[in-house]
Amino acid sequence: GDSLPRAPHARSPPRALAARDKNKPDTMLEFTLNAVLRIVTFAMGFVCPAYASFKAIESKTSSDDTQWLTYWVVYSVFLIGENLADFAVFWLPGYRVLKCGFIFWLASPRFKGAQVLYDALVASSLRAAAPVIDKLIDHLTKGEFNAVRQELGPAAAALHAAGADAFAKTMTLAAEATKKAKEASGMARPGGAAPVEKKAN
Repeated sequence: GDSLPRAPHARSPPRALAARDKNKPDTMLEFTLNAVLRIVTFAMGFVCPAYASFKAIESKTSSDDTQWLTYWVVYSVFLIGENLADFAVFWLPGYRVLKCGFIFWLASPRFKGAQVLYDALVASSLRAAAPVIDKLIDHLTKGEFNAVRQELGPAAAALHAAGADAFAKTMTLAAEATKKAKEASGMARPGGAAPVEKKAN
């Protein structure tokens, strides 16, 4: 009935538990920050744009319809690129923060980042891919699944290569645009005519 033999086990956790602990966030602050960023990203990426799209449908003007249609196209392309490149992006330090800022820039009616990316990259890429996409949709609607598999072989490889490259270009362009937007926002404050480094806190 002596409890002394159990002491070493109590002082040293199992290897599996130790290995699992190494994969946990270093601090509770990091865990909390990741959770908050996920919620904020979801709200900015889906909830707010969905409600804004509803308001656009209900309005009598067409300019806001175009704005939010453009947003959904660009955001969908971004999600496709993110899934194609997830092995290379989610481990990057600060990626969730960058993604949060990027989505804000995309959806913001002030900066209209979705329109910027659509004109700079997305529209030309989709125009180039349109013949293949249209052919695949036609095969699917006719139930020609063998033809779909034949089309998807080379098309999937090309899409994977082009998608990763386009995703990298998109994130680079977004980072540059976000930096410019922050600078412009600082200069737009009262007394903001001064250079950015002199703006008031």
